[in-house]
This record gives sequence, C-alpha cells and structure tokens, in this order.
Amino acid sequence: MRADMNLASHPFGRSRLFWLLSSLAAAGLLAAGVALAMDFSGARTMPPEMLQTRQKLQEQLQQLAAEEAELRGEFNDPATVDIYDRSHFLNQLLTRKGVSWTQTFADLEAILPPRVLMMQVRPEVTFDNDVQLEMQVGAETWDDFIEFVSALEASDKFKQPNVRGYSPPNDNEPYFRFQLTVDYAQQL
Repeated sequence: MRADMNLASHPFGRSRLFWLLSSLAAAGLLAAGVALAMDFSGARTMPPEMLQTRQKLQEQLQQLAAEEAELRGEFNDPATVDIYDRSHFLNQLLTRKGVSWTQTFADLEAILPPRVLMMQVRPEVTFDNDVQLEMQVGAETWDDFIEFVSALEASDKFKQPNVRGYSPPNDNEPYFRFQLTVDYAQQL
C-alpha cells in the first residue's frame, strides 16, 4: 500500500496556525491564573495597621459584652425587679390620682338623663395620657339609655362611646344594666 502524498498540492494546511493560536491562548490563560493566584495570596494577608485595628475592635467588643452581661445580671436581680415594679405601680397611681373625680362627676351629671343611674365608673389612663372611662349604668328603658348615649356623643367632653354589653332586668334588679367605655377629654 502506498500513500498518496503530494506535498506540492497539499502542504501542511492550516494546522500550524491553529496550534500557534492555541499555544498563545494557553500561555495567556496560564499567565492570568498565576496573576490571580498571586493577587489572592496577597489579599489573604492583612496590612499590620488593619490587624491592629481589628484586634482593638475585638477587645472593645469583648469589653462591651462583659458590661452587658453585668448589666443584665443587675437588671434580673430580684431586688431590682421589685424596685422597678414598685416604681411602675406608684407612677400609675400618681397618674390616676391626677384624674379629678369632682370634675368627672360634674361633667357626667351635666349630661346624665334623669331616668339613668350611674352604677360604676372607673378611669383608665392610656399610654398617651388620655383618660378613658369604663362605666356601668342602669336604665329603666332602652330609650333612656339611648338618650344617655346620644348625650355622650353630643358632648364635647366625651367621645366615642362604645357599648360592651348589657344585661336585662331580673327579679333582683329592675334596671337594664349596660357596660360601656368612653373617651374623656380631661387634661391630667
């Protein structure tokens, strides 16, 4: 068997150009990889100034954590909790004491219909220092109670009456009993 090879009509072809470009591309990729590896290894080591700053920040963090633990221990101490609870109770008591009962009853008397009986009044001071009254009233008829609620709505001292429940008359109590809350515009 004889191979037909005519170097004059089929010289080496284009394979030389392919191998030349491939080796140049491989050398370029190798150089880029070496550059990236050197950059990565250089980035892993911090400058001494950054190391000192990092160490100082870690020391401060440990100091703050120790102070936090100490303060949490003091706050969770039963004596501290008792003092906090007592001061909270006294502050609420003083705030409630700021509600003038005389003024409250005078304002209620001005709008209370004659056939409605005020059975219970309890002031509640909200977080915004607004006064809200929880009331229980007795009325002989539904119309008397509706007259009372209408008077509350028309008053400039009382706002947003909210009926929370009622109970009908029985053998022991001849009145309809209504529970309601109303916002009261008394300044503390």
